[in-house]
Amino acid sequence: MHRHRSDPCGQRVLIVDDEMNLRRTLAEILHDEGFEVTTAATGEEAVRLCAESRFEVVLMDVRMPGMDGVEAFRRIRRHQERTRVILMSAFSGEDLKETALDEGAVAFLSKPLDLDQVVSLVGETNDTAILVVEDDSETAHLLRESLSRHGYRVTLVTSPHDALELVEQIRFNLTFLDANLPTMNGLELYLAIRKIIPSSVTIMVAGQEQEFERIAREAVRRNACAVIHKPLDVDHVLRMLDRMAGRQVSGDNRKPPLPESW
Repeated sequence: MHRHRSDPCGQRVLIVDDEMNLRRTLAEILHDEGFEVTTAATGEEAVRLCAESRFEVVLMDVRMPGMDGVEAFRRIRRHQERTRVILMSAFSGEDLKETALDEGAVAFLSKPLDLDQVVSLVGETNDTAILVVEDDSETAHLLRESLSRHGYRVTLVTSPHDALELVEQIRFNLTFLDANLPTMNGLELYLAIRKIIPSSVTIMVAGQEQEFERIAREAVRRNACAVIHKPLDVDHVLRMLDRMAGRQVSGDNRKPPLPESW
């Protein structure tokens, strides 16, 4: 999922690192990009600042004296669930990275940092091309409006025929695919799209009926990325997309886990 910088007006960023030169450099770069920047040298200071003020983004080192970045991240998330936390570390550690991403970190970046990548992640907005295949008008409208408002480029179709015609002509980064479609169910359409675009990333949309859950579950088992249920929780969908993009730049290609009930 590719990103471009959004309008940063009003976005407050907290940079947390015990290395003064890095704090200063990142602060200057993000300030020049138009963000309002605060810095902290310790995890304890970061937790205190987040308790006193709201930050849209926290960019935080993992290894610091005293409270480490992962513990500070956990404490910040208890009070500010919507704050986007980006962790960074000079030390490799797949278990730590996977744990942080599973617990809701936006991304886990390795040092030395790619500054373009940092600015892009902090900016949040995506230029991802998304295809929505949905014939339920309420769900279709909700997805299109919500995703477009957050900077995604969204194309909506209601039939499998139109979807297949489009994917032969346009390379979409992501597809939302209803399990219940006319003429061809969601699993059949997913498999047909995958033949055209083997690397296609697909999120299945399922109603509450058992039949559609079964179809969505089977698509996920055949390598669709995830499933969401109607009625849609838009905030959950947006967080999922944000975390998927963060996992990609973090080098974590695991799929989101299936719900425990499955």
